[in-house]
Amino acid sequence: MVKQLTLGAALLIFYAAVSAQNYITLYEDCNYSGKKHYLETGSYRVYLMKIENDKLSSMQIPSGMKVTLYEHDEFKGKSKTFYANTACLDNEWNDITSSIVIENQNYQPGYGQTDYITFFKDCYSQGYSQSLRPGTYSGNQLGQLKFNISSFAIYGSLQVRVYLNNENASGYSSLFDANQPCLSSSYNDRIGSLVIEYKSSPVYNYPGTGSGNYATIYTDCSYRGNSLRLAPGSYQGDKLGLLRYDISSIELPSNLKARVYVNNEYLSGSYYTLTETSRCLSSTLNNRIGSLIIEENYGNNNNNNNYPPGNYERVVLYSDANYRGQSASLLPGTYPNMPQAGFLDKALSSLTVPVGYRVVLYEFENFKGKSYTITASKSMFIISGWNDKTSSIAVYRDR
Repeated sequence: MVKQLTLGAALLIFYAAVSAQNYITLYEDCNYSGKKHYLETGSYRVYLMKIENDKLSSMQIPSGMKVTLYEHDEFKGKSKTFYANTACLDNEWNDITSSIVIENQNYQPGYGQTDYITFFKDCYSQGYSQSLRPGTYSGNQLGQLKFNISSFAIYGSLQVRVYLNNENASGYSSLFDANQPCLSSSYNDRIGSLVIEYKSSPVYNYPGTGSGNYATIYTDCSYRGNSLRLAPGSYQGDKLGLLRYDISSIELPSNLKARVYVNNEYLSGSYYTLTETSRCLSSTLNNRIGSLIIEENYGNNNNNNNYPPGNYERVVLYSDANYRGQSASLLPGTYPNMPQAGFLDKALSSLTVPVGYRVVLYEFENFKGKSYTITASKSMFIISGWNDKTSSIAVYRDR
């Protein structure tokens, strides 16, 4: 007799799958062995890391999570950022970590759940690709896309400012708010860094009046100078880019508030809460804000802040049939090996595919060997023979 799952049991399985993507796992030995510890999104000094000082050797990092390691306590010394599972830290980083910052790049509560831009190495949405959400991306963060972008597709109310021949989001730039099937020779393979931000909200009127979905920060008083629009979410110093420690005025619609951290880039330490537009910040805050949080101004009754966006706009991989086991959600992009997708090698047993998406599975890493194209969710691979055979994967959004 087959027993049916109760609603409570089904919900327990669902939340277990979701929560599995909201933390990283640290190991004291290479190859994910030895003592292990779990850390959620946040900033961890040496006494908060759980793992002992100078003991970190490997990490499991789900898709969409970003981990920055620091050589010394208080986020000092040299640093390095990781976006995927790392079976063994190299000699430079093995057993030297003393503080950690963990970010969930997938989630911004309540807004822009499906907003991102997919960049491609070649024209007409071909070649290596990667999807990026709002934020500032230096050359190092672009990785293979640095000076290698030929086309991009925008999904949602976004625009992108691209910096030519510069890896630090400074110097000459151009703004795009529409898809670019093939960049002109002025831009093709010349973009070294970029900033993705939200367009103006259609319901936003004038500073200090009306309501809107975004806050806007400015480098100068009276809403002048460089600016950046921010949807509700958490923004560490690197996400503020050029505006880090250079904010002098802020536009806040009545439905939003800002928690600003003074002289700190990691959302910790002293902070002030702003609930209204400020034409010119006081000397306490002016040019001293290193990180901030934009949130809805409806009290503390939002209980969904720990959950990622709905899976209906992402491909979700599962290690077991019938959408169970370890999972990872993927935005469009090409993933040359499964750890870069935040998933185990040769462990894919089922997946959900939203309407309009196309997934190509490959037998070997770097998109080699046999391939299998999927355009709809699959609860198992018994007929196709692809169970536990995938070593690289490509996700495309065709409409």
